[in-house]
Amino acid sequence: MKRQAWLDYIKFIAMTLVVVYHTPPRYDSAHEAALFNMGAPVFFFAAGYLFNIAKQKNFFTFLRHRARQILVPYTTFFIIFYALWLVVGRRMAGPEEQAIDVLTPLWQFVQGTPDVVLGPFWFLAALFTMQVIYYPIKRYLSGHWPLVVALLLSVGLLVMPDVPWFRYWNLDKAFLYVPIYAFGNCCRPLVEKFDFATPARSLLWIALAVLGLGFLIVAPLNIDRDVAYVLAPEAVILVLPLYTAVCKWLEDRCGTSRIAQTVAITGITYLALQNYLIGVIKIVAAKLLGPAVLDDSILLKIVIALVVMAVLYPLAIFIERYLPFLLGKGYRRARK
Repeated sequence: MKRQAWLDYIKFIAMTLVVVYHTPPRYDSAHEAALFNMGAPVFFFAAGYLFNIAKQKNFFTFLRHRARQILVPYTTFFIIFYALWLVVGRRMAGPEEQAIDVLTPLWQFVQGTPDVVLGPFWFLAALFTMQVIYYPIKRYLSGHWPLVVALLLSVGLLVMPDVPWFRYWNLDKAFLYVPIYAFGNCCRPLVEKFDFATPARSLLWIALAVLGLGFLIVAPLNIDRDVAYVLAPEAVILVLPLYTAVCKWLEDRCGTSRIAQTVAITGITYLALQNYLIGVIKIVAAKLLGPAVLDDSILLKIVIALVVMAVLYPLAIFIERYLPFLLGKGYRRARK
């Protein structure tokens, strides 16, 4: 498939919002829910759009391919940061972190929930689980039926019993967000129409986005939190037409962006490193300007997030080119 610049813009904007979300200070649950859902879940949409089952000979070929792209970086980055956590991380984080048993991160790694060492990698675990679930659905169902099944799996969380094993490898989040993945995959002809070609189409995308964002902001404060949580992916789907149209507009106006393309390609590195860089900046800012400097400054939150995006850029390129084995890639492929 020919590389499409609008997908790079989608991933760039989504990654920026992920970094903003993880940068202190944190705000009320409603605005945090909207910010989060405009970031990480959008990557599921892009992954679904790019998934082509016709290119996969069978399930095991597909599984091997995804394991190389997802489980290899999941493992390599965990090993690096677990070692750093054992040596310096626990002491730097404070008493609560020191109280954590040294084997806890290893157990979390096996479970696919590396919260202590590499929290943002919940996304990789959920994506892998989601794709394993979605493959047979797509293989045996045609048309929009995979999307229907995905919606049923997601809404089914409302009646799913709360059992610990359902969190292994973020199975619960895979169920939750699989409609977004299925939407990107099953509705590709519709996605092609997400643009500002006509005023009526533009107004429709804006209206849907207002409904979706309105739900994400208002629902956590006015309805049952579990219901709001389960219905959030459907609200994200309502925003995706405008999200995509804006990125296609950027492609038309600006063409291919090397920065956006690089961030899109090196997204796993950004995901792995951003929290640690945010933590370093937070420590330095607190020492220079006082511990309360990050308590209530939206502007500073955005500035720090943009600094993190900029600082990680050359580091992500370096890893992509010279340490591609961390990402499950070969040197030749990384230097193309």
